[in-house]
This record gives sequence, C-alpha cells and structure tokens, in this order.
Amino acid sequence: MKDQLIIESPLFFTGYGNAGWNIAYELRDKVDVCLYPILSTADKQNPNYGSHLPKEQYEWLRTSLNKPFNKEAKCLKIWHQFDLASRTGTGEYIAFPFFELDKFNKKELFHLEIPHKLIVSCEWAKQILLDNNISTPIDIVNLGVDTDIFNPSLSKFKNDNDPFIFMNVGKWEVRKGHDILLEIFESTFKEDDNVELWLAASSATTCFTQSELDQWHGYYNASKLKNKIKIIPRLDTQQQLANFMSKADCGIFPSRAEGWNLDMLEMMALNKSIITTNYSAHTEFCNKDNSFLIDISETEPANDGKWFFGQGNWAKIEEEQKREIGEAMRHVFSQKIRENPSGVETAKKLSWKNSAEQFVRCIYN
Repeated sequence: MKDQLIIESPLFFTGYGNAGWNIAYELRDKVDVCLYPILSTADKQNPNYGSHLPKEQYEWLRTSLNKPFNKEAKCLKIWHQFDLASRTGTGEYIAFPFFELDKFNKKELFHLEIPHKLIVSCEWAKQILLDNNISTPIDIVNLGVDTDIFNPSLSKFKNDNDPFIFMNVGKWEVRKGHDILLEIFESTFKEDDNVELWLAASSATTCFTQSELDQWHGYYNASKLKNKIKIIPRLDTQQQLANFMSKADCGIFPSRAEGWNLDMLEMMALNKSIITTNYSAHTEFCNKDNSFLIDISETEPANDGKWFFGQGNWAKIEEEQKREIGEAMRHVFSQKIRENPSGVETAKKLSWKNSAEQFVRCIYN
C-alpha cells in the first residue's frame, strides 16, 4: 500500500502552479497523492477546472482532488515563504518555497521556521536560508521540464534570411529586467537589422491592474523599433507556449533575481540559445556551456514599488552589464546562433520524473 502524501499547491498557469502540477502528477505512481490545491475564488467555483488537460491527466486530477486522507499523512506545501503557517493534516510538514532575494523579513523568518523540513530548488537558495540562520532542516530538489511538450523537434529549420527572434517569457517585472530590456534592444539594433523581440509577459488581472498593463504595453509600443516588437497575449496552455518558443531563436532574460525560472529551462529544452545574468537560482542549470552569462559585480536593495520594497538585495545591473547583454545579443544575431545542444542535454537531466524521485528521497528517507 502506498504512503499517502497531501500536496498543497497552486496548479497550472504560474511558476508555482506548473511546478505543483508536474510534481504531483509525477509522484502519482510512487505515493498516494491527495491534492488540496491553492486556488483562486474563480477556480474554486469552476466545475471544469483542469479540463484543458489531456484525458488521462484530467481523470487523475479529478480523482485526486480533495479526497479523504489520513490526517497523520505527510504534507508537502509548494508555496510562498511568507505564507507557510497553515497546512492540511497533522503529519510531518514539508514546505517547498521559491524566493528571489537574499534576506527575509520577520514574517518570512517566522513562517520558514514552522515546517518540519524545507526543500528548495538549488544550492543558491539553500545558502540564502543558511545565511539567514534558518534552523529548519534543508534539502534540495531541482525543478524539471516536460520534454514531451518542450521538445527540440518542434523547432523548424530556418534560413539565414529569416528574422532572428529574441524571446522573453515571464510576467512584467523590474526583477525580470523588463525595464531595461527595451533600452538594450534599441541600443543594440537598428531599423534595418532583420531582428525581432517577442515578449510573452503575463497579463493576468490577478497580478496587474489595467493601468499597470497599459503602462508596460505603452512603454514598448512607444519604441522606435516597435515594428520589430511583438507582445504575445496570455496563453492558455503549455503547448501554446512551446509553439511560440519554438519559433524564437534566443531566450533573453536580463534578470536581477530568480527563484528558478522554468521558462528559461523550457527554452533550453527547445534548443534555444540563452542570454542571462550569472546570479541567483537559475545558475543551478545555467553555465558557460549552455548560456551567455553576464557577470554581476554587486547587489543592491530590491525595490520595484510593487512586490519588493528594499527588504533584501538582487543583482545590480549597471551600464557595463547592459553593454554586455547587448554585445551578447549582437553576437548571437550576427553569428546566427539558433541552436543550443548543451542546453538540450541540460534539460534532459532535469526531468519532472527525476524531481519526483528526489522528493520521495527527501520526504521518506
């Protein structure tokens, strides 16, 4: 008889949601998963929740949602470091948070000490916890990528005269470098360069007001190179995202900090070159062989006026880093670097199946 595992997590459509779903689904053959999802009010009221899934996955979801459980079963909560006080059941409590900054406020420190065990995605995150004197036992499980969806075979052959497409994926954020990406793009390329910039940035009303979305869209739409810029509307499925990514040539992620960045790994899996900063969680899978890494000289207080208010630090991107990002973009464009075999090999090692096996090791051993 399988051990029961209660999993509390968002499901689908966000970083937490994609991680939660893939981890839960891959664990189904190893443990008896009882899904208690963290849902929005609209999702809770939606009788067709999860109907976008393939039939087999949808049927498993419906049988696993909110089913009876042994109250002493272990509970895995995949959620923010500032909201770990509650959980389902009374058994051992394991939390899997993602965070981007190097310091925690008093509330976060309190919540991080509540679980019996913490699991994080990378060495960088574990070291941040240790530096903040967290006494909870800590283990590491890397996130994965679904190479059935994000498969290099999706990417079709391109001619040298096809536009070279840079693509950024991730919700509108200063943390993700959306405030500087346009500046770098405009200073690197001219109107006669056969190049495009695609942005798949979240337009979820749960994250942004319409005014905030208008500001971001207006900023890019006012560009002197606006005819080369494409803002992709919110996509409903991972398959749709993979199809867009497969048409791009290079992932551009001028990030100040990441808790992992699934989108970057998914672009690697699709055989796309990567340009990103050499700082924070994504350095777990980004290296000099599979990415063009921009070194960071120092950090600075993280403050964007929306999610971060100076409680911790992130990478400081100065003129030198902007110049180096631009040089990397010009290099992959001029050399027509449209493949990343080292990135494909990296993605093969980081499967969701492997993640599930590591969770079993951490939770039950």
